[in-house]
Amino acid sequence: MTLLAIPVQYVLAAVVLIAAACDIRSRNIPNWLSLGGVLIGLALHPYLAGWTGLKFSAGGLGLAVLMFVPLFVLRWLGGGDVKLMAAVGALAGAGNLFIIFIMDAILGGAVALIAVLFKRRGARTLRNIGRMITALFRGKAPYQETEELEAGSETSMGMPRAVTIALATLLVLWATPKS
Repeated sequence: MTLLAIPVQYVLAAVVLIAAACDIRSRNIPNWLSLGGVLIGLALHPYLAGWTGLKFSAGGLGLAVLMFVPLFVLRWLGGGDVKLMAAVGALAGAGNLFIIFIMDAILGGAVALIAVLFKRRGARTLRNIGRMITALFRGKAPYQETEELEAGSETSMGMPRAVTIALATLLVLWATPKS
């Protein structure tokens, strides 16, 4: 984990907490929030660390684009979540973003498993996993098999992803060595 300057930590925490609140309330993450996070990251890091800071921030933004745009294209992740991860990347940098991604995957998987069990959708979920694998082997995007496999569709189980992104980000901030 890369140590982040205190102002960056505060901005990052504020961005993910506001995003989580918006996602819970309206299932929407405002563009101004994500774009603002990206712009602040791209401005604050160079202000604090010069060209090294710009490289750090741009590297995180670039990694976010490489990691999350393909998931959006497959419709496994909504556009707001991708833009939020771009802001997280620009603020946290590539190394921290990757750790946040791993933590988010673990937390998101746990929340999804609990939701599947709570809603008694185990058989349906296993069937959908089979559909996803089949579609990928056929060279098709899984959402082309059934609408239920598209993030944000009316028939998908869906969950506010910004919540687990925020939890993962805050855990990484908490675990990061303090200066």
